[in-house]
Amino acid sequence: MFVLPALAGADLPGTHLRVLDPETGHALPETGAEVPATPYWLRRVADGDVTFPPTPDQAPARPRKAAQE
Repeated sequence: MFVLPALAGADLPGTHLRVLDPETGHALPETGAEVPATPYWLRRVADGDVTFPPTPDQAPARPRKAAQE
């Protein structure tokens, strides 16, 4: 599963949480990474420490140009 570190919050705008990968000991990159669906990562998702990237249907819709009559 591909996950991204969650945003740190209002105190540190534009920064992400530092979430360590238990297998490598390194921080998850801000651009995200493919990780196994282990209890560790599922807990991180449940706790809100990491998120799934938005799917195309969740992306903000572009305003359509008005049809010319």
